[in-house]
This record gives sequence, C-alpha cells and structure tokens, in this order.
Amino acid sequence: MNLICDKTSIFGDNTENSVSKPAICMQIFRHNFDNTIMNELTSFAKLHEHDSRPDFKEAWKLWVVHNQQMIDSETERLLLSGFTGNVLDKMYKSVRYYFRKKSLLPAVQPIRKTYIALPKPLLATIDEQIQIEIRANIIARKTDTISTISPAEAFHSFCSGYQPIITNAIRTFYRESNKTDTNNTPGGITNLVSREHVTAFMEKLKKTYKNRFYNIRVRMQ
Repeated sequence: MNLICDKTSIFGDNTENSVSKPAICMQIFRHNFDNTIMNELTSFAKLHEHDSRPDFKEAWKLWVVHNQQMIDSETERLLLSGFTGNVLDKMYKSVRYYFRKKSLLPAVQPIRKTYIALPKPLLATIDEQIQIEIRANIIARKTDTISTISPAEAFHSFCSGYQPIITNAIRTFYRESNKTDTNNTPGGITNLVSREHVTAFMEKLKKTYKNRFYNIRVRMQ
C-alpha cells in the first residue's frame, strides 16, 4: 500500500517546541499515473479516438511494444507505491474509456455565485474530528504506525456524530445565501429550508471536509 508518513510531530510545526510523536503513515487509496505517461496515453487515445474496436486494439498492441521501457518503469513505480492491480490493464482501460472520450478543449466556466464560507466553528470542529479519526484508526508496527481511515469513512463518521451541528449550519447557510433575496421574509425560515438547500449544503460540506482532510494529511508528511 502507498503511505504518507509524518516523521516529526502530529498536527504541529516542525520546530523545537513541537512534541515529537511516533511516525504515523497515511494509507493512500488512489493510484494515479505519472504526468509523463498520462500525456502519452492521452496522445494515443486522441490519435485513435475514432478507430473501430479491432483497429484500436491492434494500435494498442503496437504502442505497448514501442513503449515497453516506459511501461515497465511506470509499472515498477505503481507497484512500489502499493498498487496491486494489473498496470497494463489499467492503462488500456484509461485510454479506451476515459482519455479517448475526454475533450481537450477548456471547459466553459459557469457564472460563479457569491461564495459563502462555512462557519469557522464548524471548520474547527471538522479539523478536530479529522485528527480524532486518524488517531482512532492507528495500527502500530515495528518502526512506525499507520492510520487506515479514508476521507470517505471519516466524513461518514462526521455526519453520523455531529448531526445537530450540521443542522444548525444548514440553517445559517440558508439565511446567508438568501440575504439578497427580496422575496425572503423574516421569521419561519427554518421551515423554508428545502431538500435542494440541504443537498447543496451537504455537497459543499463534503468537498470542504475532504479538502481539509487532505491538507491535514499533507502536513503530516
């Protein structure tokens, strides 16, 4: 498995005053291709975008032969990082079902709505809960420790354990997002929170949570 390790301190700066802790390794759940081979796979996919399936497979076989050294190098890198699948099969499926259909044109950017940040107390609660989840899922090894919790598992635990806080945050978020609504009337606003508002908030919360989980994990490297 691919691991990220903190060799200094947990959730603190690497200074003389930081408390030294045993190294914690974070398990990685997604294995991406190196940028160089990503570019090569994309080029192949777009070159043969409109090939029939038999022609595509024949072209792929030739590409594999001509790029064997690069493929071997990437295979070794992914296996060392903890990937346990078939690397060549992963490459083929990527070019056939993803890169071939991916547009190279820049996406049209939608008009951005006014950004409303989540309340700071909620963000502080998220950070604290992430640290608790990481520590609660530690497995000790001979030379270090590994935390096996994934962002999705930690977020599910957050939603289950902090429902009152999330409910209050939804109400606050709804009020803030409707401050400029001239049709909004004071009072009874809780009853006006729709399913769409709840869904929009939970999507925002999920994205914010996973970003903060990633940032904490990076600080532990």
